[in-house]
Amino acid sequence: MFETIVWQEDRMLYNGLVFRLQHYRNESWELGDECFVFYKVKQLVNQYDHFFSSRQFKCQRFFELGLWEGGSLPFWFEAFKPIKMVGIDLADKTDSGYFRRYVSQRDLQNRIKTYWRVNQADSHRLQQIVAQEFDQPLDLILDDASHIYDATLSSFQTLFQYLRPGGLYIIEDWAWEHWPGCTGTNSPLAQYKGLTDLIVQMVQAVGTSEKLIKSVTVYQGFAVIERNAESIPANFELANQIQTRPQIVQRNPMVDRVKQGIRRFIS
Repeated sequence: MFETIVWQEDRMLYNGLVFRLQHYRNESWELGDECFVFYKVKQLVNQYDHFFSSRQFKCQRFFELGLWEGGSLPFWFEAFKPIKMVGIDLADKTDSGYFRRYVSQRDLQNRIKTYWRVNQADSHRLQQIVAQEFDQPLDLILDDASHIYDATLSSFQTLFQYLRPGGLYIIEDWAWEHWPGCTGTNSPLAQYKGLTDLIVQMVQAVGTSEKLIKSVTVYQGFAVIERNAESIPANFELANQIQTRPQIVQRNPMVDRVKQGIRRFIS
């Protein structure tokens, strides 16, 4: 799905659009603001290509959490060409001039919509936006927002019900707490709980039952949760979908032998 991408040292070119690679930004950039800011690297895009090329997946309705500077929205739109794509972000920003021209020149006003200053943990606001913008179930939800456990879980428990059976919920950068540079005291995420436990819970839910979550596919850069056909309860909580056995007290064979010896000696 990304065969037309051209990767260069500090940019990615895709369907006539310029994406400045934020990881490789340098002082020699000559295009000013005539570009999208793109916070993804080739390795991550290759992982997405590997995942989607292995299945027949048609995305008509796409909801994205986390826009950064807005570059991911047109990237995914060019990849899937959905009927409708909506993105939200907590930042107090507006669409860039390059983004506005992209929407206007390609006549996408009714197909792409952004909402800034929206907290992904605001369940009521997320439900409002979905009800206002989509008239049918979603095919794909992608969370590239806070990367914080509580907020990410909140969004999932709010939005998973809006996916169609077979729809996909993607949590990007779930493994950040295992990456050098992201866990030091200077990292903006250092004080927050990461997402590893959340992905483990997703796997536990699949192990308990496939009624709601059919599968979990994990790459280093993202995890994909596939919805099954079962209806989602109104008070859906992930923890309620997990069944675990009672905690087992591990016995030490050496201690057992010592105890047996003491009992024989006393008797």
